[in-house]
Amino acid sequence: MIRNSADHGIESTDRRIADGKPRAGTITLRAFHQGGFIVIQIQDDGKGLVADRILAKAMERGLVKPDAHLDEQDVFELIFAPGFSTAEQITDVSGRGVGMDVVRRNIEKMRGKIEIQSVAGEGTTFTLFVPLTLAIIEGLLVGVGEQRYIIPTLSVRESFRPLPGMISTVHGRGEMVNVRGRLTPMLRLGNHLHTPVKSADPTQGIVVVVEAGQDSRCLLVDELIGKQEVVIKSLGEMFYNQTAFAGAAILGDGRVGLILDIHALVKLKLKHGDAAA
Repeated sequence: MIRNSADHGIESTDRRIADGKPRAGTITLRAFHQGGFIVIQIQDDGKGLVADRILAKAMERGLVKPDAHLDEQDVFELIFAPGFSTAEQITDVSGRGVGMDVVRRNIEKMRGKIEIQSVAGEGTTFTLFVPLTLAIIEGLLVGVGEQRYIIPTLSVRESFRPLPGMISTVHGRGEMVNVRGRLTPMLRLGNHLHTPVKSADPTQGIVVVVEAGQDSRCLLVDELIGKQEVVIKSLGEMFYNQTAFAGAAILGDGRVGLILDIHALVKLKLKHGDAAA
């Protein structure tokens, strides 16, 4: 992926100078821990992905119907199609898009995910999320009905019992919580995970505000049980297709606690208008 950025992300020197950019392009590699994942970012300050060009190429190859209506993010996802490339010629260094299907396949095999952010003329950032396994994290243990779930504390911003006036419903966006003057979508964790709850009244529960990148969401749970250091264990092949959990851990009383995939829960709003869908 770094070779892709160097070969087809960074423009020629003449093009960069003409666009008012520094002569030399910059590729930045970052790695950090976020909510039960190791996050790896490859960012370049090149020409970025051109959505119109990608869409035209996809239509030419029959990957997309001519009358299809895709948003920009959906168009970017097309570069993960096997063998897809908008490069006019493939060099010995790389071809942006060529092999990206292999990248996604191997990341998903590790139960990870990959995201793209790109602005034409400014650059592209690929973000890879790889789940931690057999690693120790500090988690916030919450109760939903009789079940116990673990929220990585690095993803938690705050928690509180909401007042009646803090909860509202916004058309097309579902239930929202007024958190310090900012409307934040609420996800009823019991409904989402099909777990019976102690009370359907949000004011009788606890709201946990979690973050993933620039986005946040309020998770409604029945109770806070406490903090606990846990060893993350993989869920195995049987749960390969689920997206709600990043792993599991054995709790102090011998029960199994499922570790919530906060990134996936926060990003639900990108795919569903209803916060409780």
